[in-house]
Amino acid sequence: MMEASMFEAVENIIGYRFRNKKLLEEALTHSSFTDAVSYQRLEFIGDSILGLAMSNHLFIAYPALNPGDLSPLRAANVSTEKLARVAIRHGLHHFVRHRAPPLDLQIQRFVDAVAQEDHPVAYGGSVKAPKVLADIVESVAGAVYVDVDFDLQKLWAIIRGLTEPIVTPDDLVRQPQPVTMLFEICQKNGKKVKIKHRRNDVRSIASVFVDGEFVASASSDQKDLAKLEAARIAFHKLAHLVPATNMKLNFCADEDGTLVVEAAKQKLHELCGIKKWPKPDYSKEKESGPSHEKRFVCAVQIATADGILRMSGDEKSRVKDAENSAASLMIQALQEFVQCHSHTAHRTRHDDKGLRHISFFRIAEMEVAMLEAVENIIGYRFRDRRLLEEALTHSSFTDAVSYERLEFIGDPILSLAISNHLFLAYPALDPGHLSLLRSANISTEKLARVAIRHGLHRFVRHHAPPLVLQVQRFVDAVAREDRPVAYGGSVKAPKVLADIVESVAGAVYVDARFDLQTLWVIMRGLLEPIVTPDDLEQQPQPVTMLFELCQKNGKQVDIKHWRNGVRSVASIFVDGEFVATAFSDQKYLAKLEAAKTALNKLSHLVPNPNMKLNFCAEEDGTLVVEAAKHKLHELCGVKRWPKPVYRLEKDSGPSHDKRFVCAVQIATADGILQMSGDEKPRVKDAENSAASLMIRALQECNYL
Repeated sequence: MMEASMFEAVENIIGYRFRNKKLLEEALTHSSFTDAVSYQRLEFIGDSILGLAMSNHLFIAYPALNPGDLSPLRAANVSTEKLARVAIRHGLHHFVRHRAPPLDLQIQRFVDAVAQEDHPVAYGGSVKAPKVLADIVESVAGAVYVDVDFDLQKLWAIIRGLTEPIVTPDDLVRQPQPVTMLFEICQKNGKKVKIKHRRNDVRSIASVFVDGEFVASASSDQKDLAKLEAARIAFHKLAHLVPATNMKLNFCADEDGTLVVEAAKQKLHELCGIKKWPKPDYSKEKESGPSHEKRFVCAVQIATADGILRMSGDEKSRVKDAENSAASLMIQALQEFVQCHSHTAHRTRHDDKGLRHISFFRIAEMEVAMLEAVENIIGYRFRDRRLLEEALTHSSFTDAVSYERLEFIGDPILSLAISNHLFLAYPALDPGHLSLLRSANISTEKLARVAIRHGLHRFVRHHAPPLVLQVQRFVDAVAREDRPVAYGGSVKAPKVLADIVESVAGAVYVDARFDLQTLWVIMRGLLEPIVTPDDLEQQPQPVTMLFELCQKNGKQVDIKHWRNGVRSVASIFVDGEFVATAFSDQKYLAKLEAAKTALNKLSHLVPNPNMKLNFCAEEDGTLVVEAAKHKLHELCGVKRWPKPVYRLEKDSGPSHDKRFVCAVQIATADGILQMSGDEKPRVKDAENSAASLMIRALQECNYL
């Protein structure tokens, strides 16, 4: 039991007196302190709490900021780097109960590094932030939240002072995230980025490759810092070298007066080249009329990274013009659909304005009947129906405000609402299983099926023709499912469907004056059936399981993607060795299937690194791990760490009665760990003592 003075000291830091002080005690108890319940469950719910609390703040503080800028702002404010600095700044790390000696060294190194910083750091300082520090802040937030009866407004009033200074848009402009920027610039230019990691003794080396070509490299004693620095260097190089894909489109009138993209076939060919897609494939769909007055309709098909896009052109007097018409319409459809992540494109009819688009209903403004229909589905009457209209407006529908900001806040709303439910429904479930359960209940696959089941997709306004066929393919696939699907059906769920559910949740939440309890009462019925632990046992996530299995066994997984014609192929390598492959017309499904195959193989082939530890008494009565030096050497080999390094720390006593103290040092993926042993009469025994204490410390720290 923590002393009363410690409780009071932490309460003074937080600015809150706990009604149930056991919650605060739990929030400050590391998993290595096995005499009491650890903070892990409170951290599970604290993660979602801080995510939504910060989202609320940013949503209200920056009403004109687009979601693309809001998301990195939220990430910066709840990142491990930021929260770890919160813990240090307020001295919360002094009150953590643990029995993991390496933690003290990790934290002290970070404290020293932060003390040398002359300005707030948004991303990666000179020393990687120990996750335990961020965990403390999340678990304390979780403890406060539970103690105030799950009242988010009260929680934010208490915890906001701890999180100051809050990262602002100006801060991000001054300190952009290099890895994010690197991937964004390459994605915009149709280039593929891969960051590879390797170790050179105790240094981690990150190398950046773009389209298979080496671009930049950096090293550090910490993997994350090496990655950040390599990304910075690569970004500076690519900012000048990567060609822009935005092409200027000129329009001209065709022989029959139709407005088309000038030199459309050439432009589409160029675009496919930049995007690394195969060349466009043209086909003649229709040929009519007498020989002296032939009319042709052609179609063009392109294979993107996500699937096949097809577009038919207008009827023309020459095949060349018919192909150009199809190419022109394809380019315009791609332009309209640039933010939609489509899998397929479909030719549409002219509407009254001569625009080429499909909406699920053809009205400029939503009719009252439509809004009432959606309200009936949700079971809630909006005070401000403009919020509902916004929640159902896709970004391609440029005549009105899109759902993107509501989706931004809807995402963490559902995360916390589900977290609350799971936290209360499964009081004995460990946080690892709680996290998997939360992910399954708010995944794109789950939320997309919610939208289909309740018919919400029928009310979305958009100007993105390919969405119709994409959604219909998914609807047809779901109709053939004979049981609930937690992960990956036969057709990948279109993200737009999950976005609808999140944006509708966001609209209800804002309309209900940010009342999470009201939101949950309304949304819970939509989300049923909620995925349970039994469901996950029957349908485990294969990619997650694969990475967990290999991580536990000290092995590295690499999943490589490539295309074979229009098929996506996923190949899995473990420690550089090929294990399994699968293909599908969708990248995501190929990855899932390959992971399933790999798991079946690896469940029998991968050795288990959990070693049985036998203890023996030394001549002075000390209990040590038997053959500790040998065991530690084996462990480092399994974990792919360098060999342990021993050194003599102390040599004392007369020549006939020498006493020695040795230390052992190992370089893990997270940093250097060092442990000194007990005083022994022989160097060999002193080294064995250090190795024994190191193994026990690693065991307590969950490295084993």
